[in-house]
Amino acid sequence: MEELLKSSIVKGFIFSVYGELGPTPIYSFPNYFSEKELKENNKNTKLEDELILTYRDITQISIKNLSLFISDKIITEEKDLQKIQYFAILPYPDFKATSLTYFHFIRIDSENSPIPTAFSILVEENSRSFLYNNINRIKPIVFEFFKNFDTVISKTYPPREEIQDKFQDLLSKIIEIEQSPSTPVTTHRKMKILFAGLDDSGKTSFLLSVDRKYSKLIGLKPTVGASIKSIEALGATIFLWDLGGQKRFREKYIDKAEIYLYEADLLFYFIDIKNKSRFDESIEYLQNLKGVIKDFNQHTPIVYILSKGDSDVLDSQEIKDNIEFIKNKLDEINEHEPFDIYITSIFQIFTILRAFSSGISKLSPNRDLINHNLKNFSLMTDTYLTLLLSIDGLVLADFYGTQAIELTKMPKSEVVNVFEVTAPQFAVLFKIFARFKALKQDEAIFKVANSVILFRRIQIEDNFMFFLFLVDNEDKKELIKTELKSFLNYTQDLLLRYIA
Repeated sequence: MEELLKSSIVKGFIFSVYGELGPTPIYSFPNYFSEKELKENNKNTKLEDELILTYRDITQISIKNLSLFISDKIITEEKDLQKIQYFAILPYPDFKATSLTYFHFIRIDSENSPIPTAFSILVEENSRSFLYNNINRIKPIVFEFFKNFDTVISKTYPPREEIQDKFQDLLSKIIEIEQSPSTPVTTHRKMKILFAGLDDSGKTSFLLSVDRKYSKLIGLKPTVGASIKSIEALGATIFLWDLGGQKRFREKYIDKAEIYLYEADLLFYFIDIKNKSRFDESIEYLQNLKGVIKDFNQHTPIVYILSKGDSDVLDSQEIKDNIEFIKNKLDEINEHEPFDIYITSIFQIFTILRAFSSGISKLSPNRDLINHNLKNFSLMTDTYLTLLLSIDGLVLADFYGTQAIELTKMPKSEVVNVFEVTAPQFAVLFKIFARFKALKQDEAIFKVANSVILFRRIQIEDNFMFFLFLVDNEDKKELIKTELKSFLNYTQDLLLRYIA
């Protein structure tokens, strides 16, 4: 096992549980050092290519991991516990390491209820892009491992030497991925986002709207071939591939998919809801794209954009029928699995930002765990709705309680639409007021009918973000302010590693 670790990007495994004594490391590979052994090694030869940790170190990692998972509120509904499975990428600056950590609950015969666990795959900090770029290949291996391992430890925790071969097999499978990585290992994450659809389906207009370059929309010409640009966002370089939709180019993308479609982290697919005559052609192209992605064994998420949904046409029966037809087709193609679909208009920039936010959030391995903690925070503070926004107004995480529906007198879908579409506007207002010194604090309050919107700017290291809270009265402001500090203390690493 130790020899494999020396030859691998992976430098260690740590499996921890939250037991009677709190967070406790159960298995560690390589084995931890005693303080005496560590002093001996420092006096003699430094152990190269090894992760050198003491029992105190692995306990510290266990505490950090499990504190993130259960936060300040332990969920007690056993039905929900069986479904909870999260991955997150976490930094450990004290050890110059980063982990891909898997959180789930296990059933132990001696315990009355399932107990929380954390399993960390550790790499050196400068190799963390391996985890980001290969997470979707590693996930199934980890799922399969614990499907069997959970039964092994259901009665007791066997001695380390009895289960070492199981972890060695897991490491061997990860090394196979390491030997054929998705992308070269670097210290900076790079991502590839595709924008595809037929010609004149709204791809380029969408991109320009995101970039707020409205003047370029006038006289917009079709994209010839693939137009590629890059942006720096959330600590990563994101390459945006605008794939021209003319037939000759679509055929080229399929024929040379290893250039255009391979290693795509995200796909936005566009359908013009006004152009019914080309629906079948668009669906056929989509199926071709999905077929290639499947052949590559890629887990590329797809966000469907129904473009040109301008307010003056959405109420017409013809457009309603078109949208219904498209949704039914997409439901069939996705084999009745849930999928993300957004109706956008270049005349309503925030509909585009909302769709873009949804896609960007799919790039984060930490999104689910952040949402999990955001839910606990909201329940603790009796906040009816909570949104976490980037400094540019992109929605990074959210929580919607049933009280939000009661308070606003709107159906859940309407509540989601209203707040996710308007949240970026609050960010813009906040920045304008702050620029002109109209705000002396990092918060603003908006009173809307029977509710209050609290808008607060926070800083994590050099990064600014916004929180939007919906509550029934302003008196909750102090409780939110107090608990927010605690929330940020144990989630800041998740937020810093949101994408890269």
